[in-house]
Amino acid sequence: MPGYARQTNTDTSGIIATTTVRNVGDSEQLLYTATKKSEVSSIHVANKTGGILPISVYAKRTVTASINLKSLTSNVATLTTTAAHNLFVGDSVTVSSVDATFNGTYTITAVPSNVSFRFAKTASNVANTAVSPVGTVTNSDATFYLVKDLRVDNGAKSSIIDSPFSIVATDRLYAISGVENAFDVVLSIQEGVD
Repeated sequence: MPGYARQTNTDTSGIIATTTVRNVGDSEQLLYTATKKSEVSSIHVANKTGGILPISVYAKRTVTASINLKSLTSNVATLTTTAAHNLFVGDSVTVSSVDATFNGTYTITAVPSNVSFRFAKTASNVANTAVSPVGTVTNSDATFYLVKDLRVDNGAKSSIIDSPFSIVATDRLYAISGVENAFDVVLSIQEGVD
């Protein structure tokens, strides 16, 4: 059974105030979805559970990178991107426009550098070869933790971030806690900031 999140816009300048979250088990609670580039200046969590609140707050975004090199050795595929890919071990990615051997959905098993990643692929060896035109790797739910397993005492309020950061259109902010009770998340977000 999913929980719910309620958002309230309190003024016309694009700043969102309190989001009250009713957490049900370990369900992910959507706090905010960006519709344009915006700046998150603060996130606070207020514990109203009656006990200690373990909470994680994170952002999800779609990450896409261009692939320009491919290789396959001993059933391990290595793909190289034209720029930093922002992918991590364990990410589920979709590879497309490379070729029939490499196209598909995979779980990343290694990230040797910020422009290469590896995954298991049972097929014949392929020498290091250019991909032309370039292929694409996409991760629809790349997760960036702002805080993981923070413990907030009953009745306390805790700041989640130390300095402002930018988000882009379609980025989503989430909270999750193992406690089945209500807590408030106060977001200060200025929409449309360049």
